[in-house]
Amino acid sequence: MTDLFYDEYLKASEKFKQNAGATLEAYNAWKNQAMAAGAIDKKTKELIALGAACAIQCEYCIDSHSQKAKAYGATAQEIAEVIQVATVVKAGATISYGIKALEHF
Repeated sequence: MTDLFYDEYLKASEKFKQNAGATLEAYNAWKNQAMAAGAIDKKTKELIALGAACAIQCEYCIDSHSQKAKAYGATAQEIAEVIQVATVVKAGATISYGIKALEHF
């Protein structure tokens, strides 16, 4: 486990699990089904999840999905390309949203 998951975080995580009940169980079932191999293999799904995690800037998701992608055989080059694609998408979204500012001119 990485330094992201310090003792206080782990304790709070356990508290959340104890109190979330059926909602967390439903989320986990949905997540497991969505991340299972299907038309897209597990490695590719983890790479997609990693790209999304980079774009939304979730350190915990980046940590988790990069480790899982590596475990499914992803290479450092594949991870680097995923980061580049996520960067392009986020930059494009910034331009797209930024154009709305020009509606005032």
